Amino acid sequence: MALALILFFYAANSEVVWLYLLAYWIAALVIVSSVYATWNKGFSLDATLAGIRRASDFETEGVADDEPFELDRLRIKITIGSARGTRGPARAYGKLGVATMAVAAGVVRKSGGHIEQPLLQPSRRGPVEMSDWWLQSGDPLGLFKRTQRGKDGEVALVLPRFTSLRAQPLVRELEASVNAPRSGYGSEVFGVRQYQPGDPLRRIHWRSTARRGELIVREFEPPGVQNLGIFLDPDPPEQAAADQVARIAASEAYDCLRAGGRVTLWAPGCEPSGPDEERNLLALLQWLARYPKPSAGAGSPPLVGAAVAITTKSERRLLEAIEDVRTHGGPVRAWVVGEAALESDIEVERAGLGWPPR
Repeated sequence: MALALILFFYAANSEVVWLYLLAYWIAALVIVSSVYATWNKGFSLDATLAGIRRASDFETEGVADDEPFELDRLRIKITIGSARGTRGPARAYGKLGVATMAVAAGVVRKSGGHIEQPLLQPSRRGPVEMSDWWLQSGDPLGLFKRTQRGKDGEVALVLPRFTSLRAQPLVRELEASVNAPRSGYGSEVFGVRQYQPGDPLRRIHWRSTARRGELIVREFEPPGVQNLGIFLDPDPPEQAAADQVARIAASEAYDCLRAGGRVTLWAPGCEPSGPDEERNLLALLQWLARYPKPSAGAGSPPLVGAAVAITTKSERRLLEAIEDVRTHGGPVRAWVVGEAALESDIEVERAGLGWPPR
């Protein structure tokens, strides 16, 4: 508009007719762009997990096959939508996890919106969140711009890796294989194994069968009475140490559930896992994916029959919880990530930051 006024001024003083035409043309262009920018609004932003590229060195063993784990690469579907019909242009920018990115569209249709599917770098344990996202719209010439806050929130939850830490079957596993009904007659899945004659065909896990080239069946829980408490360091010194604590805890939980037991996760200052999660490996992995997550209402450690502590240091509250289990006759032991010495005489296994721990 300033340029149009300047042209009007020079046209009036120089009596050059075409300057008037140019000034009117620029003023009209500004007015039309302003009207278009006012009309070009009503955009929305959404992001969902569209796919997982599994890391080549990890098998989920039939547990949470559709969930992302550490080092997997995630494909995120970012959608710019329009509730008012076809609009455009529009642009969105912000952070997805630790990556800063932007998506833009010249035309956004009401039917399907504009979709981008970036493939993220190998993922770290924990929530993958959209943060500080903004939506921009305006006119095609860029004379006017409208900026509004976009949608923030959790897109995916990356679970910790796990493996079996036991080279030989537990006594409970051997007892269950002799005394319990055959696998396939329980109610909750906790793993997979090779097909054995007599296994119901409906228990075949086809995805694992295709991957391994042999028949694999879902393993249902055998009866067991072990109630294992896994007590975790409340504040590891670094992210890498926290990740390793979570991996070891996930592996201990996997072994316990595979042996027919129950698991409760707890860390000082954190809410323990719930009773409905004791035999649900996916729920336990999700708890560990958010660890450490302090809670203002966290109380005393849960009552369990056996306990294993996983820590990076000699933590008073953790050791008191372990000693309480031992006082009541329960077996106890500990994992230490690093070289810290524990102020306790309980059995200790050590692990570095590499995976698997041994």
